[in-house]
Amino acid sequence: MEKTKRNRKLILLLAAALLLLCGAVWLDLKLTDDAELNAESPGPTENARETMVNVYGDYFNSFRTERSRVRAQEIEYLRSIINSESTDEDALEDAQQRLLDLVSRMEKEFTIESRIRGKGFLDAAATYQGDAVNVVIDSKTLTDEEVARILDIVMGETGLPASAVKISPAAG
Repeated sequence: MEKTKRNRKLILLLAAALLLLCGAVWLDLKLTDDAELNAESPGPTENARETMVNVYGDYFNSFRTERSRVRAQEIEYLRSIINSESTDEDALEDAQQRLLDLVSRMEKEFTIESRIRGKGFLDAAATYQGDAVNVVIDSKTLTDEEVARILDIVMGETGLPASAVKISPAAG
């Protein structure tokens, strides 16, 4: 009985966290789309940049869609372990911890991507595996200063050393 109550509380907590995360992602995408629609018509030099954004935008959108699909499968798998009556206590605790870790990594990825866009980059995609982070930036090239700004964000969010962070431009 106590195990069932604890499982329900954990599931409700994780569902609420996922709902908040999904809402934040939706809001970010909505605000980005609205900003693009409300922008003044681009000048001749901005047309090339807009085309580049659209090409890379497809990459970033596809990446996020695929990442969400894979994460949903992981979450479903862990929930099935948590909800199974035949799961022993060790496996239950392991599944609960893995689910909490997954949600934490998802939140960090979202925060990293949002903060990078907030620093003036067009877009970013981050994957955080616990001991390493990969970040792809919507850019053809990156200056040392830009890499340092991105590295500062990632290290601040994850606590990982610079050696555990890989940053690359989408075109590179």
